[in-house]
Amino acid sequence: MKHKKRVILRTTLVALLLLGGVIWMNNGFGDWSERNREEIEDNVKRYVARYKLDPDKVEIVTIGNPRKYPTGEEEFRVYFRYYGDPYFAMDVKGNPNTLTIIDRKDDIAIRVFNELYLQARYDELVPTMDYLDSLGIEDPLRPEGEKVHYFRTNVGIDPQINDEIREAYKSGDDLGDLKAYINTNLEKLTRLDTHIRIVGEKEGIDEAEASAIEEELRALLPRSTYYLQIGVKDLSTGESEGLYETLRVP
Repeated sequence: MKHKKRVILRTTLVALLLLGGVIWMNNGFGDWSERNREEIEDNVKRYVARYKLDPDKVEIVTIGNPRKYPTGEEEFRVYFRYYGDPYFAMDVKGNPNTLTIIDRKDDIAIRVFNELYLQARYDELVPTMDYLDSLGIEDPLRPEGEKVHYFRTNVGIDPQINDEIREAYKSGDDLGDLKAYINTNLEKLTRLDTHIRIVGEKEGIDEAEASAIEEELRALLPRSTYYLQIGVKDLSTGESEGLYETLRVP
């Protein structure tokens, strides 16, 4: 009888321990991303360092828990900010088994190129930036004080220059060769950059002010096609106020 009581007691104790473990996990103390945060941060920094960037200027924003797809593949995602020159923010994938970052066709090289390219066009873009600044419009995508704000581009993914960018990035010990490539080929790059986003945030822009902003931008902007996202937008409903449209400057 005593033996049965001991077995029941042990079984109950094991069940309580398991239940406690489940509660502990559900309370977040055993969250996968938190348990592995330090190693994942180190791997993100190594990933950044491979691209001639300063790992000490990396800030991890979020680490997602692993997701498994119907194919059986698993991945987790990390969103980080780089506070060096140039500033950029990026979402990357990782392998949950090794905690290493998956390098997707030099995505980081393209991101850095796009920012340096916009810096090279600073003199053309600064009248527009100054005008939007004067209206109290904020750039939600970059920290205050960055040289370039509001403008976003994806010209680096253009297949006509993609291989050239990778070669220029790999050349030399720093980003000097990439900057030289941009300056040498700026006219060609500008012709390829046919769709630029201008992103700014401000509440209370009515139709009259939106129309006035559009006309002023038409006069200030260099020749290209721009997708304007200036105002505020409710992502849950899709409703927006401000200027959300395509602007073609011939």
